[in-house]
Amino acid sequence: MPKTAAQCTVLVVEDDPDQAALADLRVSMAGYNVRLAHTRREMFTDLITKPTPDAVLLDVMLPDGDGFQILAGMRRHPKFALIPVIMLTAKTEAEDIQRGLALGADAYVTKPYSKDVLADTLRQVLRHA
Repeated sequence: MPKTAAQCTVLVVEDDPDQAALADLRVSMAGYNVRLAHTRREMFTDLITKPTPDAVLLDVMLPDGDGFQILAGMRRHPKFALIPVIMLTAKTEAEDIQRGLALGADAYVTKPYSKDVLADTLRQVLRHA
């Protein structure tokens, strides 16, 4: 039986404090537990030292790494390869979306986004109602 939202943890990786707070609020309002990371380094520290999250919301533009490269690295690493990743970004060009999906993103949400779009995307990726 799939987990409920309340049993799932989402790691939000967003460097902008306002966007991080908004994502935290919207993911929490959808019923999920949230952990925050603001850099690539914080994200990998979290992934290595804490229980594996059920999903990662990954901003494409981080101060210490390109989200596409981070995603590609995650997909090559056995410990991180199966974690669902939702790209969360202001990059709305078709090429960017295709690139993210081709690299293994499970979904691609563009900013600005509504709470419903984010909640629906999380439900679809995590396969629960």
